[in-house]
Amino acid sequence: MLIRRAVVALVVAVGTGALLAPGVAHADYEHCDALGNCYWVVENPGSEGGGNSGGSNNGGGGAGQGCSYEGQAVPCVVDGLGVWDGSCYVRRTSPPSGERTDGYWTIRTCGLYGGIPSEALEWSPDPPSGILPSYQELAQRAIAQMNLDGPNIGIAPHTAGTGLVGLPIWLWNRVSPSTWGPVTRTAAVPGRSVTATAQAQKIVWNMGDGNSVTCTKPGTPYQPSYGNKRSPDCGTDGYRHSSSTQAGGRYTVTATTSWLITWNGGGGNTGSQSIELSSTATIDIDELQVITS
Repeated sequence: MLIRRAVVALVVAVGTGALLAPGVAHADYEHCDALGNCYWVVENPGSEGGGNSGGSNNGGGGAGQGCSYEGQAVPCVVDGLGVWDGSCYVRRTSPPSGERTDGYWTIRTCGLYGGIPSEALEWSPDPPSGILPSYQELAQRAIAQMNLDGPNIGIAPHTAGTGLVGLPIWLWNRVSPSTWGPVTRTAAVPGRSVTATAQAQKIVWNMGDGNSVTCTKPGTPYQPSYGNKRSPDCGTDGYRHSSSTQAGGRYTVTATTSWLITWNGGGGNTGSQSIELSSTATIDIDELQVITS
């Protein structure tokens, strides 16, 4: 597979409005690296400088074809102008200040062949012809399909019961793909795909009294047979004060999962990101009553 940056110089004939096309090549897709640098990739170049191998086609053809306008061979890609869509050159650009940041902002340069040259800024929810979503954009699409959740909280004493000051608290996450992983999804368009995998790395439990505990495992569900033992992998030694002074008379426990998502788009295009998702539960803690005679 031949991959190269397609750069075609343009020469404007002064006073005639004509634009000479010294080279013809078809850009198969736009590639954006991890730093946001974008360029056009040619996988199957046509016969550069040899006209349109696609016959009377008036637009950009498939891989290996040249491009034309009203029978005239034109460059499929022009550095600084973008890719030919059949009537204009289209290139991506950053969102204007204060405008929406989703979708695709492009600059269309038209009228270069016998007309009046003009530029227009346009927005579209979908990539224009010849422009594929970047690998980063496809990664976000794959992540959006994962439906990741915060922890499905398990806690002892049970939220419907009452615990006592000084007794161990057991914490666990009821494991499923959406609460612990791994979850793998693929997003694809013709000519490009990205596969992303998410795996939980840890859960931070904020106990509502200023204390917290970090667990790198989902935790062990409590069983009555464990009695007053401490959790072997995720829990605390207990609360020092009752929850009577808290809102609603209960401590609010917030569990936050840190997810690591890695993705691979092939051709060395990889990336990763972390996200955090939280869930809450409440727990009632009473003072231990001592009865004396």
